[in-house]
Amino acid sequence: MVERIREIIDYSGLTMSQFADGVEVPRAILSHIMSGRNKPSLDVVQKIITNYKTVDVNWLLLGEGEMLTKIVEPVTEKQSAQPTKISKETIVETTSVEVAEVEKVQSVNSSKPMQSALPEPEKQLKQIVFFYTDNTFSVYKPEV
Repeated sequence: MVERIREIIDYSGLTMSQFADGVEVPRAILSHIMSGRNKPSLDVVQKIITNYKTVDVNWLLLGEGEMLTKIVEPVTEKQSAQPTKISKETIVETTSVEVAEVEKVQSVNSSKPMQSALPEPEKQLKQIVFFYTDNTFSVYKPEV
């Protein structure tokens, strides 16, 4: 489990001290865990899971599956064929997102110059994602 915690720290781009502060675990306890002196307690594991909701619990505890859980469910063909309407109340999910994921999205989008804020007539809006400075995001999906 120590290696998986180290992967989370590396993935988030934080130092061990920043990670410990973020999950509200004393730095000394995290240091003892990372050095192999102590094993993570249930309290420490719960704090990691609470603060890193995108980390798959089975992966953290058992090493099974992928590190990150899927955030948004795929849209079915029936849903995508419907006309789209958007309202402020269609919040689907708000959760934390790692800075590295935001940077990936920004680097992909920055390679294309923005031509128009409105979608082309033959395209339908699938979702809108807002990223916030506290590493959370909101997903808005059109009403069906």
